[in-house]
Amino acid sequence: METQLTTKDRLLNAACDVFAEKGYRNATVAEICDAAEANISAVNYHFGDKEKLYDAVWRHAFQISSTTYPINTDLPENPTLEDILFRYASAILNRIFSDDRAGLFPKLLSHEMANPTLALEKIACDALFPQAIYLRKTITPVLGPDADEMTVRRCMNSITGQCAFFNFSRGLREQVLGQKAMSGKEIAQHARHIARFSIGGLKEIQK
Repeated sequence: METQLTTKDRLLNAACDVFAEKGYRNATVAEICDAAEANISAVNYHFGDKEKLYDAVWRHAFQISSTTYPINTDLPENPTLEDILFRYASAILNRIFSDDRAGLFPKLLSHEMANPTLALEKIACDALFPQAIYLRKTITPVLGPDADEMTVRRCMNSITGQCAFFNFSRGLREQVLGQKAMSGKEIAQHARHIARFSIGGLKEIQK
């Protein structure tokens, strides 16, 4: 027997879809409520206002993304640096090209980076910063004890930037290649390249 969703759950799911498609500023409470088959007053009752609903949405979307495609699981015993970076890149790319709920957060993030809201600082602190800490712990031993803070940050930015490119170039990919999606095989190939390319850069800087 199919479980009936509560009004709050319907609102959250509908808001995830609408905000992911239109971004915070272009989405309206009215269309969210229409999609959720809920009264407009239900948003105030369950979430407080549009801003608090958006906060609940990106947190919910990130939770789905990060648990569906974790950045640090399925590693072999005694993983190499390539194994760790490959898993990291694979997780990020799988989130970006997921055609289900796991793909909502990258779309939200793309809108947020292009047209920031007050939520961006919280997204950075609560969602992106923990991933950055993991990456820092991965690459710092490779760079060695003499690597300064700015060098470490630049290396982190270079690695994450290779992954983020695919999120922010969706329109270009569709326009030029006529493709929205990426197959699992392609994702693995790109993730492997990112890992190996990044290791090459880290070793060069280490010299």
